[in-house]
Amino acid sequence: MFCVRTLCARVRSSTRAFTQKTARAPTAAFCVIGDEILSGKTQDTNTRTLASQCFSLGINLQKIDIVPDSQAAISASLTQLSHEHSVVFTSGGIGPTHDDITYDAVAHAFGDELAYHSATLDRMQRIMGDKVRARPDPNGTSAERACARMALFPRSAHVTFVDSELWVPVVRVRNVHVLPGIPRLFARMAAAYLPALAEQLGVSAFVRAEVATHVSESVLAPVLERVQIEYAPWNIKLGSYPQWTSPPHNIVSVVGQSPEHVHACRDKLARLLADIT
Repeated sequence: MFCVRTLCARVRSSTRAFTQKTARAPTAAFCVIGDEILSGKTQDTNTRTLASQCFSLGINLQKIDIVPDSQAAISASLTQLSHEHSVVFTSGGIGPTHDDITYDAVAHAFGDELAYHSATLDRMQRIMGDKVRARPDPNGTSAERACARMALFPRSAHVTFVDSELWVPVVRVRNVHVLPGIPRLFARMAAAYLPALAEQLGVSAFVRAEVATHVSESVLAPVLERVQIEYAPWNIKLGSYPQWTSPPHNIVSVVGQSPEHVHACRDKLARLLADIT
């Protein structure tokens, strides 16, 4: 039975079962689907888009899988990721062609079957008008059936329309959230969908502060290790990123979800590094 929502309805059940089964903070994973990504034909920009949006909202993205257009590969990835993480996002593989098999793979991963989603078919026809005609099997022509495949979802899916100008929904099965692969469409839909999801997860935005220094990484290392241990109880993470400029220098990044502790850690690092230089 399909469940159809709009963003204003806030699908409250979407992550509840998965955040309750563990006392740890919720985490996310991303499954990028497409032979064209793995072959280098197409540059994957959706990963950076999702990572940036998750960071700004406080969704802890921990793993990224890139898999081919293979039902077995997609299903295996989603089965593992959905077990290990609170939420899983996908991109790609939801178009009308033979290699667009994401919905089929999601259904296979969770023992579901596919069914045409009438609200999506109606919305597709209304928004696209004369540009498309979608008619499911067995009545449509080959082109009409191919178009209708884009509304062939797992039967248990929750369908959320995130933009009044778009017919494409976010399709969720359990904790897997299916998004399109086209970068502009992915970015637009993710930006509309993720804030409500972050609210459901009960997370707060990450904060990043930086310190620039000419101290070499070998000299930095023991300082960073000591400060990292000190601020670990507040889930602060430190990172060092060499910049090959002239002269070369390093950027030390301080990331956490407590602005107070992030800035305190940054200030301490700045003092320690100033003493070294």
